[in-house]
Amino acid sequence: MGLGVQRGGLGVARFMREHGADLVVTDLRSEVELAPSLAALGPQSVRYVLGRHDADDFERADIVVRNPAVPAGSPYLKAARDAGAFIEMEFTLFLRWCRQARVIGVTGTRGKTTTATALHAMLAAGGERSVLAGNMRVSALAQLHEIPPGSTVVLELSSAQLEGLAGTGLRTRGAIVTNLMADHLDRYDDMQAYAKAKAPLVANQRADDWAVIPAGRGWPDWFAARAGGRVVRPDAEQEPPGWADALLAGRHNRANLALAAAAARQAGVDEIAIARAVRGFGGVAARQDLVGFIDGVRAYNDTTATTPEAALAALAAIPGPWVLIAGGSDKRLDFAPLAERLRAADGLRGVVLLPGRGTDRLRPQLTGCRISDADDMAEAVDRALALARPGDAVLLSPACASFGLFSNEFDRGDQFVARLRDRGLQPTSESASR
Repeated sequence: MGLGVQRGGLGVARFMREHGADLVVTDLRSEVELAPSLAALGPQSVRYVLGRHDADDFERADIVVRNPAVPAGSPYLKAARDAGAFIEMEFTLFLRWCRQARVIGVTGTRGKTTTATALHAMLAAGGERSVLAGNMRVSALAQLHEIPPGSTVVLELSSAQLEGLAGTGLRTRGAIVTNLMADHLDRYDDMQAYAKAKAPLVANQRADDWAVIPAGRGWPDWFAARAGGRVVRPDAEQEPPGWADALLAGRHNRANLALAAAAARQAGVDEIAIARAVRGFGGVAARQDLVGFIDGVRAYNDTTATTPEAALAALAAIPGPWVLIAGGSDKRLDFAPLAERLRAADGLRGVVLLPGRGTDRLRPQLTGCRISDADDMAEAVDRALALARPGDAVLLSPACASFGLFSNEFDRGDQFVARLRDRGLQPTSESASR
């Protein structure tokens, strides 16, 4: 239910088909919208229902695997449950069937991709066989039969993915909760509901499992109180081994690597290997990612900054002056701190706003800022470059979700980089190799 345009739904469909399922793929999106996924999956041994859902399909199903974007309260899921079907997600299927490896789950509002990727690097530096997958366009289920016995699987997990764990008793042997900030309030009624969606990652653990949760009151304490296993509470403000020579900068990156280091220690990695991984870790694409230069202007892809806090982190880590490309769809988040920062920024050349309901709420708060509106990403890049001067940074850090104008946040970033290339982007060596 929900093939989608990312790789998780495709990985599930392929896996189920390869294992003999009588497979129906149903998605509210059209054939045109799903074209890449449909081409990759193909027509063999699958029946497609596109642009709609048919109740009969759910009432006849033995197993319904829902995409994380599908709300748990969908009436089609209720119909399937009432008819006796098992409701699964890719992550629950993976935990049921992955018996050959230790699984470490990483969640949080911000930093989970960086933390998971850094942990993967630390495990590798320590000689551990490690697989990285999850909420980063990498299907864990698709890799199940390639995972070697005795290895470690690091999974980045969103709140939507973790909803499927509630009431199952399924668990990961290790867990990291990076933080909890206001986000996805278009999906959850309030912060309590958002936190409860993530809680099963630690609540389902047993006494011999472990969870890394940063020191601090508030939500860190809330998660720690609900953990079923041993809890490790590192100070995320302390530098991890090797940080003095790290390629990354910024308080948020230091915190992410500190949490990854704490988890790596629980997994048996020594300090020397952790330090080596920290020194060599170059970050993650589409997260404050310096993609290249145009006439002396630095261009940064931070498309995964879908909250105001994430955009603030980018402004703190990336030297100005800046031209900011922001805006998009609304998640009912508070733009006031970001707007205050932008109004007070001496080095802000201007803000280029993409269309969306989030933009409609942000714009009135940017009094005194130079604002330019763009109908699409190509126009946004052109307007940003026109405002920038040599030495400035053109920064895509939207502070909003991408729905409506783009397929997802990665499509938004891809369009940003594509237009920069059209304009003569000279890529960095790291971005050119991606």
